[in-house]
Amino acid sequence: MTLGRTILSISLILSFIIIVFTACSEEQSTHSDHPDHSVHNQRLTYWEDDFEIFALFGVDENSERIDGELFFSRNHQPLDIRDGEVRFMENGSISRQKDLNSTRDGVYPFELTFGNSDEPEFAVTFRTERNTYDIILGSVNRYDGVDADLNEDEVVVLEKPMQWRMSVTSDKAVYHTIPDMVHGTGTVIYNPGHYHEIYSPVDGYIDSGNINVIPASGTAIKSGERLLTISPLLSSENSWTELRLAYRQASQAFERARHLFENDAISLREYQEREREYEVRKAGYDQFLNRNRNGANLDDGGNYLYLNATHNGVIAESFVATGREVKQGDHLFSIYDPAHLWLEVFAYRDELGSLPEITGAEIRTSRNERITLDRSHLALVIRDLRSDATGTRSKVTLSIENHTDALSLNQPVRVRLAGNDSEEVLAVPNEAVFDNESYKVVFVMHSGDQFERRMVQTGSSYGGMTAILDGLESGERIVTKGVYSLHLMTGNVQIDDDHDH
Repeated sequence: MTLGRTILSISLILSFIIIVFTACSEEQSTHSDHPDHSVHNQRLTYWEDDFEIFALFGVDENSERIDGELFFSRNHQPLDIRDGEVRFMENGSISRQKDLNSTRDGVYPFELTFGNSDEPEFAVTFRTERNTYDIILGSVNRYDGVDADLNEDEVVVLEKPMQWRMSVTSDKAVYHTIPDMVHGTGTVIYNPGHYHEIYSPVDGYIDSGNINVIPASGTAIKSGERLLTISPLLSSENSWTELRLAYRQASQAFERARHLFENDAISLREYQEREREYEVRKAGYDQFLNRNRNGANLDDGGNYLYLNATHNGVIAESFVATGREVKQGDHLFSIYDPAHLWLEVFAYRDELGSLPEITGAEIRTSRNERITLDRSHLALVIRDLRSDATGTRSKVTLSIENHTDALSLNQPVRVRLAGNDSEEVLAVPNEAVFDNESYKVVFVMHSGDQFERRMVQTGSSYGGMTAILDGLESGERIVTKGVYSLHLMTGNVQIDDDHDH
């Protein structure tokens, strides 16, 4: 009995296998016109200004539907829409439509079935807080899922949510103006119009006064800020106390005279004598306190004399210390304004001679920082075409604005001077080019998640843009931020430098 049941069970299993095999054979025969029935992925990407809409979906011939996700981005970060619909369009009419619902920030899954057309248009309508958008992303092919023009061996896929987390950005390669350039080396120096040397106005001693720390070299100061407190000597050829005492005595004598005159105790002539004496002493004392001292003024602190800054700046040199005796005319501080500097540039004399006008400059520091200045932020001070000791180089001096504080005094830099002549060239941001030592690479974005590592030939660069001489076409979208991360991901991708892009 047991043996019979076992034989019956085996027979049923074999019968089920045969039925399944037969059904699969019939299904294969039914679709003999289209031998590949696997689900294949298709991609559609729409870029416009700061918007990106990327559709990644699988096309299943057997179920005649597509199933995937829409990724909405604004400024390269996920965009949450208020609501929306996705649909197939055939001959301008809606054939299938589904509502969109978010599962994650910026991610909206969808599913659509094919109608009569094997290549309908894929469209999306969505609404934000302010606007409604109606966009056709492209056509969906029921059977073809591979871009024949794209060599997948040279492409890396980076999922859109990962791009958002990595802050990957992209933009089109377009034409920019790159001027003629002259290369040179330079040194940042102070601008004499924004440089002040401050000297002691009196004999005395440096006192800590009401401040705990005397400003040292490198300290930033603001106009009106106290620099120093001086305790003057009681008796000295250049003592402040004698001048102050004479003024105070004249002031007190004048106040007494005014009181007496109001009570008819002195004559008008005596009152006027005291008044003139007071005005003379006051004028002398005010002149001592307020006269132009090249970056500083004085405040009467009673027993102390306060020295205050009259300009914003940075202390370049400090020669002071608490308790030190100073004489009138001793050098106390050198102060410069880091926002207004001069730049001395040495370049080959014949190249400078071919640059009749300097319209801009690109400065590169030892840390490889780039500062680009146009004609509104620089001015020619001196053009000295006499040769230096080498007999080949000449000097130009530029007045420059340094509002970003990227440059410091006595800093050596590399400089490229821009002239009037220029040409329109295909260019990309400097950050888009990865220097792989023996060659330069950019990453071309073919869809919302596909990146091609492309070797290019670069030319001159200026204003944050690098000219591309070969390897890239105008309008191709390239990665502008996140290049190094993509380089690490594509380290094993082989680049064929003979490709015709």
